[in-house]
Amino acid sequence: MASNQRVEPEDFQAFPPLSPVSQIINSPILSLSIIAVLELEDPFDKSQTVELLRDVLVPTNHRFSSIIVTDKKGLQRWKKVELKIEEHIVIPTFPSGLSVEDSDVHFNNYLSEIAMVPFPGTRPPWELHLIMYPTKNGSGSIVFKLNHALGDGYAFLGTIMSCLKRADDPSKPISLPLSSGRVAGQMSKWSRMTKVVYRCFNTASDFTRGMLQGLVLEDGKTVIRSAMPRVESIPIAISSVSFSVDQIRSIKAKVGATVNDVIMGMLYYAIQLYTQKMGGISSDTRVTALCVQNMRKFKGDESIEDIAKGRVWGNQFGLSILPLPTITGDIANVDPLKFIGIAKEQSNRSKNSAAVFLSSKMINIMSPKAATQFIHSTLKNTSFVVSNVPGPTQKVVLLGHALNSWYFSVIGTPQSLFFTVMSYNGVLRLVARTEKGFIDNELLLSFIKEAFEKIFAATFAATHGKKDAMLEDSL
Repeated sequence: MASNQRVEPEDFQAFPPLSPVSQIINSPILSLSIIAVLELEDPFDKSQTVELLRDVLVPTNHRFSSIIVTDKKGLQRWKKVELKIEEHIVIPTFPSGLSVEDSDVHFNNYLSEIAMVPFPGTRPPWELHLIMYPTKNGSGSIVFKLNHALGDGYAFLGTIMSCLKRADDPSKPISLPLSSGRVAGQMSKWSRMTKVVYRCFNTASDFTRGMLQGLVLEDGKTVIRSAMPRVESIPIAISSVSFSVDQIRSIKAKVGATVNDVIMGMLYYAIQLYTQKMGGISSDTRVTALCVQNMRKFKGDESIEDIAKGRVWGNQFGLSILPLPTITGDIANVDPLKFIGIAKEQSNRSKNSAAVFLSSKMINIMSPKAATQFIHSTLKNTSFVVSNVPGPTQKVVLLGHALNSWYFSVIGTPQSLFFTVMSYNGVLRLVARTEKGFIDNELLLSFIKEAFEKIFAATFAATHGKKDAMLEDSL
């Protein structure tokens, strides 16, 4: 539920407005939040947490000390208020004598519980939950719950980055992964002309499909989409699995794809494994995914200073609609690398289309109510979302406390399934936010692991097979 206060007409002109996208995702129709988890080698205490918020985090942006108010015309604005930091700190108590495994279960359940609690409209819409119990990934955790209107993943990345130092050398800058795009060769004049024609066709086709998805087209009810009305109000489960970034990059290099292609291919394969196990999906059933795309010009290390200084605040993202591959017959007979090939084709098409940017411009000129309804319908009519944010490539510390891992999830979308992906210090963390009692999140994660293992094995089996064939030919 959106947390707004209405103010008198003479007051509102002094307050800065929310960005158009922030207005959309903080409304009675669509209200999104972000949960970000930092798992620590040793836990913070309350005094250190107060210091972190008062001296480090809150000064990075005025939004952390502002509430959202609504003026006479219905425009939402940021109103600066006196911040009482201790009101934003929550320290839960778990049962005593828990094993690490049981504590991990309590921790995940706690994330699910706080996800469903709305922010009060009387204070800035964010909280810090200080978990002083060990889990399998750390001795303690810091959990940020933030209204998505504050900013998107890149905005929060910049905020948290400004609070961090490299563990190996605090004087050196923190690095982010560079773009993993494929390097294209030099194109002939005819090829460039052909690309322009295809770009125009792709843009028109993708834009039309996006409009229809938000207006009339709707995915079918499946084992990954319950199609329940107001599914965003149903309890959720948050679970995750980790992979080696080096292994993902080795797959990427062998098949000539990008890291994102490998991730999407792995998810496509895992969902096929899961759906077949749970009864399958008819070949004529519509199943689509939404891929969140950063709309900023962000390429890697050269942008870190801008991120840290907060010049990328707000919500600047677009949504790309991707059809889920249709596989008939036994999935065991399908080459796992086929799914990376499909993801690669979709990625190439998306890069040769301006539909996401065109859609973003169109939403900005729509009325707030119409834009909100359109985005909500687009989310509701699709089966799942994938959102990917890069993290530091080195181990980092927060006020002297080393981070073991770092991940996030998005709450409030009208879907049964939402994936978020974040890399940190050589490890890629994939989080599944699922509709509780509908999707078997443990089974789904087991198939994601299986999909990765089979893709990895197939990648290098194919390579060895080619080498063996070449050897036989030479003999």
